Order: sequence, then structure tokens, then C-alpha cells
Amino acid sequence: AADATAGDIIVTAQKRSERLQDVPISISVVNNALLASTNSRNLNELSGAVPGVQFNGNGGGGRTYLSLRGTTGSALNTGDEPVAIYMDDVYLARGVTIGTQDLLDVGSIEIVRGPQGTLQGRNATAGAILIRSADPTDKPEGYITAGIQAPLEYRAQAAVSGPLGGGFDARLAAGYVNARGFGRNDFDGSRVGGSDSVQGRGVLTYQGDNPLTARIVVDYSSIINKAALFRGAATIFTTTPGALVKTPTPTVPLPADQLATIYDDHYNLNPNTRTRVQNDGLSAKFSYAFGGVDLVSVTGYRFTHVRGTNNSSGLSTAPKQGYNFNDDTSHEVSQEIRLQSSGNRRFTWILGGYYFNESQDYADTIFNTMFTTPTSTASLYFGHQNTDSYAGFADATFNITHNLQIIGGVRYTDDEKQLNGGIQVTNLVTNAVTLTPYTPVPISQKSTTFRGKLVYHPTSNIMLYAGYGTGFRAGGYNDFAVQAPYLPERNKSIEAGAKGDLFDRKLSFSLAGYHNDYTGLQLRAGVPAGGAIITNAGSAVINGFELELTARPAANTRLSANTSYTDATFNSFPRAVDLFNNFVDASGNTLPNAPRWQFFVQAAQDFPLRNDWIVTAAANYRWRDTIYYYFTNQDAATLRNGPGGTLNLRASIKSPDDKWSLAAFVNNVVDKRIVTTDVITFSYPELSLNQPRAAGIAIQRKF
Repeated sequence: AADATAGDIIVTAQKRSERLQDVPISISVVNNALLASTNSRNLNELSGAVPGVQFNGNGGGGRTYLSLRGTTGSALNTGDEPVAIYMDDVYLARGVTIGTQDLLDVGSIEIVRGPQGTLQGRNATAGAILIRSADPTDKPEGYITAGIQAPLEYRAQAAVSGPLGGGFDARLAAGYVNARGFGRNDFDGSRVGGSDSVQGRGVLTYQGDNPLTARIVVDYSSIINKAALFRGAATIFTTTPGALVKTPTPTVPLPADQLATIYDDHYNLNPNTRTRVQNDGLSAKFSYAFGGVDLVSVTGYRFTHVRGTNNSSGLSTAPKQGYNFNDDTSHEVSQEIRLQSSGNRRFTWILGGYYFNESQDYADTIFNTMFTTPTSTASLYFGHQNTDSYAGFADATFNITHNLQIIGGVRYTDDEKQLNGGIQVTNLVTNAVTLTPYTPVPISQKSTTFRGKLVYHPTSNIMLYAGYGTGFRAGGYNDFAVQAPYLPERNKSIEAGAKGDLFDRKLSFSLAGYHNDYTGLQLRAGVPAGGAIITNAGSAVINGFELELTARPAANTRLSANTSYTDATFNSFPRAVDLFNNFVDASGNTLPNAPRWQFFVQAAQDFPLRNDWIVTAAANYRWRDTIYYYFTNQDAATLRNGPGGTLNLRASIKSPDDKWSLAAFVNNVVDKRIVTTDVITFSYPELSLNQPRAAGIAIQRKF
């Protein structure tokens, strides 16, 4: 940004480089300093450190359930998410698969709250997460980081960067993780709760003497997730051979001794939950300056392959089991073209067009061996879904006076989907096969979303803003059930906020309050025979606020804190399907994964030594209120958790030339166990816990 000074944080949420304090949007910026101080290696471990955001662990299939301002995605193979994830300016339709993989050589992460119906427009009814790789440098440099912790994990990352000549700079990075797992499967002695992964990324930039600039990123990752999941409710079977479950008991807690065993990290699973997730892609951004106007092109390609087994019953004794095997593939191509003004002007503007295509193939087999049916079946849900999305958008800012601005934007979207699939059910006792084709009519959904904001700067260090915006999330098909497609989701949002620096920039703050009015809110629901679907609520209202503070009361002292309040309630949900497959009125219930309060506090202190080495001690604590995991049966202990929090500690020492650093850390110091994931499969809750207390060291060498 033209007015940026040393220490300013630069963001690109509005498609141009601006100071964070000048952007009238609720944004949290996650940089490498925050990742290190919170011992966060991936998005899941960052949960609770950012206000209004929950990364809800590994929910099976290598997918992370992401909640922002009380709105949660479904993490299903053909569904769209309410929080749009972008990697190096490219939209990731299957972005929920990256929550469990380590953040490799990240430049910054911008978590943008509120509907992004104009500039980050695709399906972003709740917000967007913008991940940017570290840029190449114009001087040779690099680093190597290695760490070990108990329960046993090995981690390593490395990057090298520098000029190639002729205006080209390049950067290469690689990462490796081997995490044995904190839990033991007593059935076969294997470990659960761990992962194995390899990652690689290359970034090439060009900035020569001509008006053309370019940034090309290629990346690859492969991660094997061994999620520690367990059935979070009692299951009672009849003694009559071939009979149904005696009484459905998804709201009955596990016996105390069994639950205590799981909290002691002992599981009993057959088969084990094990999923391999492969992600790779390309981002190619070109910009050409015409003198006051820039032409920008962003081309993207993403490939995602998810293949593995998920034990949904939590049982090891045959034949009463429920589990699934999935094999899902996604190919994504996107193209954005923008024409936008450049430089500091009284009137700045952006005009653009966007195209997105996703081609998906899925083959999910659900094995229900007398878990919820009187006989043993294998149900194969298969199909091919094609999505085409077209959009045109415009956004502009007009400076009425030096300290008063007005912002407006609009986006038109046309989403088209087509599915050809079917359901093949095999009776494993008689070998009888039933095939039901599922070829619903194509869906075409059109929407116009917009935003309008008024921004006022009472001083050069304070900004006030207020605005109204809308968001749209496309509807789609339920591939685990032959039924009518689910409908689009829409959000109307009012937001007001303030940002600023006080006391000669020793204290920075960001405050935002909002009112979200949802219609057709898309929610994940279980299917008694296995799998999950998406259902629409009539309407929901979410009111809340977020406050972030950072302070430097002394030269070597850094303090930060944030809190959020979320009041998320169904206004109208008269035909919600409960866990017993009955229609009930869920109006007035709390939205899933929406703790009313959460807060995060952190303190760091530097201790300079006589030889100019620096020792740093840091501590942080994150806490969340009671959380409900389903939209019905909210009085059941199996569907809620909390309140609770975790404490992390870290100490490091750094050489005078900043070339060497060594850190020791303890995560979850008091060994507080919290449910991070609770999803409904077979109409039963399937849960996972946060990791137990862990201690480790990490060393870094820069060159």
C-alpha cells in the first residue's frame, strides 16, 4: 500500500494491497509469528486463536468442519461450503481437505468474516480464508526447520529462495510429517490420531522493466490421516438373530468406564479409520499495467483425491458394524479476469468476470452389517457431478472527502449443476443386488449479491465503518438419498466496526458487531441407513461481535487478546429431522458448532542476554463456551460439550544474527480433553477429541 510504513500489515481481501487498518472488513491476519507462538502447525491447531472461528478437527475422510460466525459447512464430497477457501488467489471447492495438513512456507493467512458476495464471491455466505504462499526473495536465502514431540511426531520443513536473473525470482519449499498418533486401537494394537504427509511447492515471480508482472505457484501434498474417532453414544442390540437395534440410543451416553477408556486414548475399532488425501494444483496470476489501469488474470487448477475407510460405528465385534469406504475425485478449473484502477485516486474501481468448473466422481460404499438394519448390506453410492459457475462483478470506492468514503459492489452469479449417479445395494446374506439410478434434473441457480459501506476516519489512526451486504451459496444434490435437491442459502448482513492504533501505536484494536439473517441455511443431517445429507432450515438469525487487541506496553513485551460473542438461533425450522428420523420443530434451537462465547489471550516476553542472544517466553490460553453439535435433541449430553479451554507454553532462544533458533513447547499443559468433532452418521454421533498434553522441541537454521 502506498501509505504503508514499517510494521504495517498489508492485506489483499479487496483485490488490491491495503493496510489492514484501512480495510472496512472484519479481518484477522495469521502470520508465521502467530503460528509459532501458538504452536499451530495446521488450521485445526489454530482453532480458538481467531475470534468467531472454529476449526472442528478431523471429522473422517480427511475433512475439517469449519465454523465461522456460527455457520458450519457440511464437509460432504459434493456440497459447497459457506466459508470460501482460496489458495494463492484460486478458489478451492474441496478446501476442507487441507485443514489437517501442515501449513507449508506460508506468507500469510487472511480470515475474512461476513458474506463476501462481491469480490470473494463464490458461496462465501459466512466469510473467506485467503492463504498465500511465501513470496520469492530478490536475495538468496532459505531455512531448515526440524522438530520432534511426544506423543511421537517428527516434522521438517525447508525452503530456498532467490533471484534467477532477468527479473525472475523463485522459491522452493518442502515439508514432511510423521505423527505416530496419540491413541491406541486395542483391537489390533495399531496407533490412531496421527498422520503421515509430504508436501512441496514452487513459486516463480517475474517483475522486469516492462509493465508485465507474473506469479506462478505449483503445489503438491499427500497426507494419510489416521483419525481417532469414536461412537459417542451407547448402542443396544437385541439378542434375536437378524433383528433391528433394540432401541435407537443416539442420545444415551456411553457407559462411564467405556468413555473413561477413550479419554485415556484407548479405542476399539474394526476396521480402522484411515484416509489418504491428495491435493495438487496451479495458480497463475498475470498483471499488465496500462498506466493507471491494471489488467489482471488469475488461472487456477486443483485436483483432490480422497480415498479411505471411516469406521462410523465405533465397534470391533462382527457382525454388528457400520463403516464406509470412499473414493472421491475432484478436478477444478477457474479463470478470473479483472480490469481495475491503480494508484491512489479519489475514485477506485474493479470490473471482473469469473468462471469455475468442477468435475467430480464419487464412489462411496456404506457397510451396514446389522448395525441399524436387520440384515447386512453394502450400499454403493456412485455418480458424476459437473458444476459450472459464471459470475460478473464490479466494486468501487469513492472518497467523498479526505476522511469519508463510500463503497459499493455487485456480483451476478449463475451456478449450474448436473448429476448422473445411482445407488447399488447388495444384501451380503443373499447376495441380491438392487440398482436404483439417480439422475435428477439439472439445476440452474442465479443470484445477485451486493455490498454497500460508509467509512469515516475521525483521525489518521482511527477508522469507523458500517455497511450492508448479501451472500449466496448454491443448492445441490444429496447423493446419499434419492430426494429433492436442497435449496440455495442466502445471507443478509448488517455490520459496523472500528479499527485503530492508540498511544503511538502501542495499542491496536479491531471491533466489529453484526446481524446475519439467513434463509435456507444448509445443514448436515444423518441418514439412519448410513451417510449424510444436506437439509435446509427455514430461517436463522445470528447476532454477535468480535474484539481483537494487541499491545506493546514495553519494548520487549507483547500482549494480545481477542473475544467473540455469537447468539445463533433458528428463527423458523418447523420440519427438522431429529436423530430418530422424526419431524420436529427446531425453531428456537441454537445453531450447531456456535459457542456463545470464546476468548484467547497471549503474552510474550523477550529477555536479551549479554551476548545479544534473545530468550523469549510465551504463554497462551484459549477457551470456548458450551457447544451444540446438532440442530435437534439439544438436551442430550451426547450432542454437546464444554465449556473448556487449553493452555500452551513456549520458550525459545535466538542467535544475534537471527540464523539459529531453538524452541521448546508444551501444548495442552493441564491435559484438558475437549470434543473437537461431533458429526452424525447412521444417526449416531461420531466424535473426536483434541490431542492430549504434548511436549516437544524445534530447531531452525536460516541461511
